[in-house]
Amino acid sequence: MDWLAEVKSAAEEVLKVLGAGYKEAPYEEALAHELRIRKIPYERQRNFEILYKGYRVGSGRADLIINPLWANRGGKELVLELKAVKSITESHKRQAQVYMVSLNIDEGAVLSFSDKILLETVERPKKSLAIEVVKPKKVREQELKKTLERCAQEVYDYFGKEFIYREGGEKPFPEAISVELRLNGIDFSRGNYDILYKGHKIVEYKFDFVFKNEAVANLVYYKKEENLAEMKEEFDFYRKLFGIKRGFLIAIPEGEKGKVLVEAV
Repeated sequence: MDWLAEVKSAAEEVLKVLGAGYKEAPYEEALAHELRIRKIPYERQRNFEILYKGYRVGSGRADLIINPLWANRGGKELVLELKAVKSITESHKRQAQVYMVSLNIDEGAVLSFSDKILLETVERPKKSLAIEVVKPKKVREQELKKTLERCAQEVYDYFGKEFIYREGGEKPFPEAISVELRLNGIDFSRGNYDILYKGHKIVEYKFDFVFKNEAVANLVYYKKEENLAEMKEEFDFYRKLFGIKRGFLIAIPEGEKGKVLVEAV
């Protein structure tokens, strides 16, 4: 059975009835109903752990698994990631690849509801997204800013920008950067600092990374570089408030053209 051809035909029927212009959720609901009508076996929103170099950095849900094993129809399972965009990008494919690796499924595809149905198959990566646990490196003393830049860039290259917009707001970037730092021999902790009013705690401020050398770092997401000025000002205010000598802002871009930045504050 050519499951992708069957799914594309079902998606074309959905688009014919609903038309273009909706966001992803209505199309997913309608496609699931059309798959039921056509008796195409599927599973929705299968939960899985998101892995980074063998370490758990979050959880996720795949939109659709076509031909799940429990349906007993033979053949392989297929991860189907749904979109409602005008073109399928490498970031969309990367998201599907991370899901495939985390679910241990070899076949995948991205399907988008646009003016017409777009469908592209995705190959499971053989090397760049390994599920084997990577061991820490033996490293010499490193310059912290350069290490943060390297670690943040590697995590961003691994996941791609699509994971910035994940459902429920959960993002794997902080945990994945934590893994990368530890693999590079950088020790740190989390830091929650109390803000007091006349001896009474009124709120907490959190630093994502607190290093042994009296430095801290926070992770932020930005659309334009000029947006970083306000983020740096707020971060610097709290750094000074708690008497911390050095700080770094790890900035992850939300757009296709942005770049990973590490700003000393």
